[in-house]
Amino acid sequence: MSGGNAATTENTATTENTVTTENTATGTRHVDGFDRFRVAPGPALQAALFGPEPDAATAAVAGAELGRFVRSHLDDGAGVLILTGMPVDEETAAGAIARISALLGEATPQNREGELVRRVRDRHTAVGQGQRSRYSDSRFGGNLHTDGAEAALPAPDVFTLYCLRQSSHGGELITVHLGEILRRITDPALLRTLRTPFHVDRRGDEVGDESPTVLKPVLFEQNGHESISYLRSYIEIGHRRDDRPDLTAEQTAALDALDAAVADPAAQTVGKLAEGELAVFDNLRLVHGRREFVDVPGHSRLLLRSWIRRGRTPA
Repeated sequence: MSGGNAATTENTATTENTVTTENTATGTRHVDGFDRFRVAPGPALQAALFGPEPDAATAAVAGAELGRFVRSHLDDGAGVLILTGMPVDEETAAGAIARISALLGEATPQNREGELVRRVRDRHTAVGQGQRSRYSDSRFGGNLHTDGAEAALPAPDVFTLYCLRQSSHGGELITVHLGEILRRITDPALLRTLRTPFHVDRRGDEVGDESPTVLKPVLFEQNGHESISYLRSYIEIGHRRDDRPDLTAEQTAALDALDAAVADPAAQTVGKLAEGELAVFDNLRLVHGRREFVDVPGHSRLLLRSWIRRGRTPA
């Protein structure tokens, strides 16, 4: 009988949407479709995000580097960019979120209080619960959506997520590109319906006598290309309000077709942000959601988020 340790091998299988690594010794499998979006920022971009206020030359070099990443991964790619190797101190991260927002364009308020950087964590609620709770306030999965679905157009062009603490159980992100959706919804009548206005609940962001819903389509044009703004629960809540019409059969069929398209595993990319990663997502051509997560005592999941209206991408 031969002695010594058993050999350990890793088999890696790559598909369009996921990367799977299996360790035969431990029996563990690592699946992360975000690996192809991960990049390490160069010294100038690191300095612009985390150093003293950058001078004009450093800001120009950092902006050019970030612009190349954005064009490759957002404009011409799958809509996801992940910068790796970031600090996990919350104050430092908040400053970096503000700086990357300024490099990309302008941060926009995420609620009526005017928050520019929002702490995304489990607030022990559920999507649509009460007057103000939102998807990002819960730990539950599903509800693929775009950010700012409850607000009037124009929608945020991009949003960022800075991962400070990640859940050990669940919390993977799921993204589906609009191109995949449009390849699956081919009925012109369904597309016409998605391009007509729906009543979307504002989740309590109205002030005074303002309407509690905003009237807007799911599919629309922004910045010269087809875009999407969607969170079905907000649409259903909006149409259940007094003095708002019920969803028609045609509207329900169109939303069902959209939900079927984004639920197709072949259309989805699934990945999990690591602590110390800062992600930028195309909010106009990408719907996203997460898998349910469970916090453990002393280590609750925490991400920082910003919404951004893009300026001109640096050359």
